[in-house]
Amino acid sequence: MNHTSIKKISLTTLALVAALAVSARANGPVMSAREHHGAAMPQHSMARVLLPDEVYQIDDGSAEDAVGLTLGGDVIVLNQFDVIAGSETITSINMAWGTPAFPDPSLNGLHYTAVLWDDPNGDRSPTDSTVLATVDGVVANQGTDTFIDNPITPTTIVGSSFFIGYIIQDTIGGQFPCAFDESAPIFNRSWVAGGATGDINNLNNNDLPVALIESFGLLGNWLCRADAGGGGGDIVLTANVRRQGGNRVVALGWSPADGGTVNVLRNGAVLHGPTNDDGSAQDNLKGHTGTFVYQVCETDTGTCSNEVTVKVRPGGN
Repeated sequence: MNHTSIKKISLTTLALVAALAVSARANGPVMSAREHHGAAMPQHSMARVLLPDEVYQIDDGSAEDAVGLTLGGDVIVLNQFDVIAGSETITSINMAWGTPAFPDPSLNGLHYTAVLWDDPNGDRSPTDSTVLATVDGVVANQGTDTFIDNPITPTTIVGSSFFIGYIIQDTIGGQFPCAFDESAPIFNRSWVAGGATGDINNLNNNDLPVALIESFGLLGNWLCRADAGGGGGDIVLTANVRRQGGNRVVALGWSPADGGTVNVLRNGAVLHGPTNDDGSAQDNLKGHTGTFVYQVCETDTGTCSNEVTVKVRPGGN
């Protein structure tokens, strides 16, 4: 994208008037945290993490930067993936938020919608894509490279390509919610759109129509992945919060419960285990509040359930 077209977009939207990251061009609509802070580019040494075939990824699990719209609005990001034979049914969309380089606690609690789009003509461009599935979520664990799991209704991709991503609103401007991996980028796979009111159903119907992230001088990929692994070996975990003797207790339930033993995890650490795989457990929070992410993993196979996030506020339920 040249200077003229960038200026035209920024004048049209009025709200999108920032310098572009990396290229430092004026009047562009997209900005990174690194550009905002005037920090130098990091030295990259982390190798790309290899995950099983049922996990679609183009990031290495580490966000060196984060991206947002200068004066706020809805930002939409997408990663493109080619369908892997045998992994055509998408069960969850997973993403990390912010960057450890510039932590921003104000990101936690922002609402987002994770989205799965098709690629009807297989051209690897989302300009004609349509929404196949969505799920709402709340940002947590910003700036930690922690992926949040968002299970969707299992959706089978028809065709050779698809897109996953999300829409999130920067309510105050100057926030950088979209985690961005700059290590050994895979080009022409990450896209961005947005504006005052984002449209996920027609990505061209945005103040900033959908375009490759490279168009704005940014080289990298979004920390956003798709899972076709049945949400963790088809173990479905649920959580409910109740009061018990003045404390909040998180009641966990999962199925199938196949006997043997499991580890019950809270925020990535073993809370109970090994314990009987009987389909239920509980966590007495003993007055603690905050965000808690639970998961159940079989000790013999290593198969894990989906992650469930519970937010407990002071005085809440």
